[in-house]
Amino acid sequence: MKHARERCGAWLLVLLSALAASPAALCAQAGDASAWASSSSQEAVAELRLQPGDVVSVEVRDEPSMGGQFQVAEDGTILIPLLGVVPVAGRPFTEVERDVRAAYARELADPVLRVRPMVRVAVLGEVIRPGLFPVDATHTIADVLASVGGLSPWADRGRITLERNGERVRVRFEPGDPTLAMPLQSGDRIVVGRKSWFRENLAIFVGAAASVAAAAVTTLIVR
Repeated sequence: MKHARERCGAWLLVLLSALAASPAALCAQAGDASAWASSSSQEAVAELRLQPGDVVSVEVRDEPSMGGQFQVAEDGTILIPLLGVVPVAGRPFTEVERDVRAAYARELADPVLRVRPMVRVAVLGEVIRPGLFPVDATHTIADVLASVGGLSPWADRGRITLERNGERVRVRFEPGDPTLAMPLQSGDRIVVGRKSWFRENLAIFVGAAASVAAAAVTTLIVR
């Protein structure tokens, strides 16, 4: 009877210890994302400063051939065919958009434009299609995770982080959570961690613990 109790207690201790490693504990070193989530996507885009390698996307109504996606060169400019060079890097996007619209207005009568910044974002870890992507800067973390096919079956929803400028914050993958709506910047890295071996096999451990507990109870009753 004593051994049965000891075995039961040992299994329950292992189970409780593993469950105690909650997503919050696993991401304890990650900071709070509330400061990054405080501004809306539109506000963030207005002050966004593109870097070489980023893209300015231009759509021209009725003149689709004059639009395109123009990559920021190493010298910080974009080259729009027929319109010339526009300085981009290091300037607020509101200024860049103003200059792009002015360039088109010199060649077209009352052009109707859609001008968007595209930033480079890396999505790594347990997602369906990891990689480095140009992302519409108005899109959120939730949009980006959806665009890469979502999380893999092995993803740990409690171990999603956003890395920016050497800092790392935890993203809460829960409906309605404001961290999923954080605006993105060039160079951001979204990293989705993998479930621990124990969590992947949690059902097996729970079943085993239940079996041991049931056997111990049966032994006690019989004796």
